[in-house]
Amino acid sequence: MLTKEKRQKFSENFSIKGIPYLFFLFKKFFLRIDIYFIYPFVFLMCLIVILLRPIFFIRFGSLFTAKIGPFSSHPELNLCEKEHLLQPKDTFDIYGLKKPYFVCNKHLLKMWRRTLRIWDHSIYFFNVLSILPGGKKHLIKTSLYSRDIHGLLTKSKINLKFTSEEILEGENFLKKNGLENKKLILMINRSQRYLDEVYNFNVNFNYHSYRNNSIDLYVPAAEELTKLGYHVIRMGHLVGDKIKTSNKQIIDYDNLGLRNDFLDIYLASKCEYIFGTDTGYFAIPGWNFRKPILYVNFSQLEFIEPWLASWLMIFKKYWLIKEKRFLTIKEILPSGFGRFHRSNEYKNNGIELINNTKKEIIEVNLEMVKRLNGEWIESDEDKELQKLFWKNFEKSSLHGNFLGKIGSKFLKENKELFIN
Repeated sequence: MLTKEKRQKFSENFSIKGIPYLFFLFKKFFLRIDIYFIYPFVFLMCLIVILLRPIFFIRFGSLFTAKIGPFSSHPELNLCEKEHLLQPKDTFDIYGLKKPYFVCNKHLLKMWRRTLRIWDHSIYFFNVLSILPGGKKHLIKTSLYSRDIHGLLTKSKINLKFTSEEILEGENFLKKNGLENKKLILMINRSQRYLDEVYNFNVNFNYHSYRNNSIDLYVPAAEELTKLGYHVIRMGHLVGDKIKTSNKQIIDYDNLGLRNDFLDIYLASKCEYIFGTDTGYFAIPGWNFRKPILYVNFSQLEFIEPWLASWLMIFKKYWLIKEKRFLTIKEILPSGFGRFHRSNEYKNNGIELINNTKKEIIEVNLEMVKRLNGEWIESDEDKELQKLFWKNFEKSSLHGNFLGKIGSKFLKENKELFIN
């Protein structure tokens, strides 16, 4: 049965591509050799797997290698849940690759192979068990996708480890580029170029365009951070725009030809924190290495991520075009607006997402620096506002752990959004 999101994807792609899109789907499904030769054999093997469960419990997981967010966060949360016995204890776990022909970061896959039991084509077992009666007990899945509702990240071991050779390679890069012993802050914006040029599965990805931002919004904050002695590295692969600055402490990593898969992981492990638009790369520093993260321009409000005490965030405001006013959180959450995934959902409901200002982004970065340096003094008013804000999310099925914070000044200046 198609989910609502899959139906929406089909509708958008069909409206753009028409009948050729139907032929593409037909060819994709019916002309696959595995449908006729591999799946019948796997089906029989899955029946044996189910029958063996009382004696030998085998589970199969799916690594979504095509997108960095789930590729890094899902296995991390699986391992955290396993460590804290929220997953079955004595199981033989095997992970397959959901899209083995497209791996967004090959070095991340190399590192996961050192931690997880990965048999690339075991994904066939995952697919069959997903539909067999009793088969779902054999699937490796988190309690709720990439939602740390049980607060496990803060009390679990880090699962990705570098070899001594990798550490040497990473340190040599830092030394060669004058970054040895420097305090590094990562910065990232979300653009469309990578999806359009690399992630090409005959899908129209403009449906996520509401999450895109220009890097120009973040450069003023980067300039301020360099005045405090930090070096700011702009992350991302095939970024959509160049940084306009002569400041040598702001490094346009991809546009300078420095980027590679290994460094994407290594720099995430070395940074003081990362700030920028909510995009999948945040999961590597934040989830895999438990680094502080600062979300700005967070779009899907109910999906906000307060999982660690060192995580700070400010979000886009929801402008109701017809009534010329901002929606309050008590309007956004019950209505489902905060769970929208697609640009046309906002458009159809007369909502415009308003970016954070350059001033707001500077202010919340300076707050983050003070917090990390132990210089931030939280007033009673600050504590009360945080409490009142997060109270709105207590009944949400997407939440359960509220260690993170909303930017203090941003909260004070937008009280009307969450206080009656």
